[in-house]
Amino acid sequence: MKFVRIFYSVVFVLFSSSICRAQDPQFSQFYNAPLYLNPAYAGTGNNTRAVLNYRNQWPGVTKPVAYVTMAASFDHNIESINSGVGFLLLRDRQGKGNLSTTEISGIYSYQFDISRKWSFRPGVQAGLVIRDIDYSKLVFGDQINENGPTGDLTNDQIVGAGNNIYPDISAGGVLFSNNAWFGVSTHHLNRPNQAFAEPRLPLPIKYSFQTGIRLPVGKQSVKKGYSEMSKERSLVPTLLYKSQGKFDQLDVGMYFINEPVMVGIWYRGLPIKNYAGYANNESIIFMAGLNYQRLSFCYSFDLTLSALSINNTRGAHEISLIYEWNIPYKNRKNARPLPCPSFYKNKSINLDKMEK
Repeated sequence: MKFVRIFYSVVFVLFSSSICRAQDPQFSQFYNAPLYLNPAYAGTGNNTRAVLNYRNQWPGVTKPVAYVTMAASFDHNIESINSGVGFLLLRDRQGKGNLSTTEISGIYSYQFDISRKWSFRPGVQAGLVIRDIDYSKLVFGDQINENGPTGDLTNDQIVGAGNNIYPDISAGGVLFSNNAWFGVSTHHLNRPNQAFAEPRLPLPIKYSFQTGIRLPVGKQSVKKGYSEMSKERSLVPTLLYKSQGKFDQLDVGMYFINEPVMVGIWYRGLPIKNYAGYANNESIIFMAGLNYQRLSFCYSFDLTLSALSINNTRGAHEISLIYEWNIPYKNRKNARPLPCPSFYKNKSINLDKMEK
């Protein structure tokens, strides 16, 4: 029956939205959205970096309404003062009611060199969030009968405005060497109220831990004219743990980088914990990317493992574009980028090692 299908679709979307929106939007390619992952990552690329991210989640469930998250970021390393600065724009839209969130943030980080091998980089982020909803596109209980939506106006009283603006403060830090890193970030430290009306709905603090290690695999060199250049070839195991409110999640997997190609696979879930009686097995993530000069393109697909099934959700699709300007560092001592997954390592680091 058409009404039954509509009813269960509405219940499912509301239920899944309540769970997902208890957590922040997420990117499967989390290291391709570095400023969103941790403000300490500002200024840790190949000197200057621009990133675009696009994610379409569960198009089979939300069709014809998109459940889309987009982000754009720009960051730069200020070599003279060991600092990084960044700008992040995030836009998230979900549901037929066009519930959307737009965030604009500024980010600052500073690098301390603990030893010749290890550095520590803390970062802070301050942003302004605009959250709005179109009540006219929602369907209330008195607008549905046994045949489905009636098209009549609702008699339910709508309380509160359809928008909310609030500040958002986050912070993080990362300890790293040339081949390993350990990062921690905390978002929404000020617990902003995201409700459109009373009672208040404070946004839970999101805690995140990221770590990984870069393992060189053999040697690869390419001749260019009379010189010989080394190219990146490595395995990069990574782990990301997130906790927000009552929910937590683990992403664990590995990249294989053979410049100019990168591929990866991850498992997302936390099977030792159950939510509402269901095992926390969410998805297997596959990623592939290609680099041309300083432009990188990556695509990933989330294969749903949960009870929702891949036939219903159609998975999730994600695209990232990254451009890094080839601006040489004047002082190689300050030229230690994080060894997070990328298509190539900073060549100034390689030259520094050769001089030693």
